[in-house]
Amino acid sequence: MSKTIQELQNLMVDQLKRRGFYPKDEYEALLRIGEEVGELYEAVREEQDQKNIAFEAIDILWNLLRFCEFKKIDVERTFLEKLAYNETRELSSDKNS
Repeated sequence: MSKTIQELQNLMVDQLKRRGFYPKDEYEALLRIGEEVGELYEAVREEQDQKNIAFEAIDILWNLLRFCEFKKIDVERTFLEKLAYNETRELSSDKNS
């Protein structure tokens, strides 16, 4: 049941709207990303089981996709553009991104 990022994003938006949990604006989505990063950190620190850690990581992606949907960012296209751009960047020993 492989899906593209766009298909996953569409599934997520449809579910959130249908269930009444769609964030009201991009700022709410952005704040939730921060909350979820904290929850992932906590899950790792507490050495929770792999499923809980995976769910927390996906919650970050989930909220990032919501933010991108608000900002009308084509995640797949932009990912590939950034990948190509990174190939042209000179790397220094003290920078990894």
